[in-house]
Amino acid sequence: MSVTRLPAVLRLRRALLALIPLALAAMPTASAGAAEFGAGITQYKAFLGEQVARSRDAAATLRDRVAAADLPGAQRAWLEARGGWEATEVVADEFFPELDAAIDAWPDAKHGFHAIEAKLFGAHSTDVLAESEALVANLTAFRQKLDATTLTAQGLLNGATKLAFEIGENKAEGGESPFSGNSLAEIEDNLRGIEAAYRGIFAAALVAEDAALDRTVRTTLDELHAVAAAPDLARLDQTRLRKLSEDLAIALLAAGSAVGLEKPSLEN
Repeated sequence: MSVTRLPAVLRLRRALLALIPLALAAMPTASAGAAEFGAGITQYKAFLGEQVARSRDAAATLRDRVAAADLPGAQRAWLEARGGWEATEVVADEFFPELDAAIDAWPDAKHGFHAIEAKLFGAHSTDVLAESEALVANLTAFRQKLDATTLTAQGLLNGATKLAFEIGENKAEGGESPFSGNSLAEIEDNLRGIEAAYRGIFAAALVAEDAALDRTVRTTLDELHAVAAAPDLARLDQTRLRKLSEDLAIALLAAGSAVGLEKPSLEN
């Protein structure tokens, strides 16, 4: 996600604000104080570090394959780098918006992943050495900033809720990687990031407060995985994907309140 996607974020905010009364109607009374999430956040930060390292290493391979004018090798490396990156999107825009814009600006394809994608997969050109070198540098900087940043439960809830909604809002019809046809894989990687955050940080506290809501979150995640497992975009149930992504965002909205956090903020 990036600052160039502000209209989508605003649509998300309006949509969730409209849905808040429905969520509040079924929402349990929030616990007196926020639960302690420190151990879960530490574990999740390690997960994020692994994903960024995967993306950065693949981007370095991409740079090397581009320098060798190896188009198929560069395309494979780009896809591998995307997998690691998309799993980090719970935190990317929420905590590091400037780097997110440099790495993954969309629909702006002047730099980052999508500038490279347009040439590698659209023009079938390896004329992206400078862009690839910049991508490696920015992913390296992202990892350094991640290591130095204290992640908060509230920020992670915000990021997970926004990303849950945007899966259906922005990615159902081919998403942000139209040249590579990588949208379904990216949805799965987004879901991995959301699910790792939920299960590792919030689930135990939510079970103690509202086990039924925990089951709703888990079931909705499972259903989203099943829908995203479509063999191709032509056979993706776009209507169901959008509905489930909204359902997950609503459930996370309610979950935050149940475990003593604030209503997710949908803007940086």
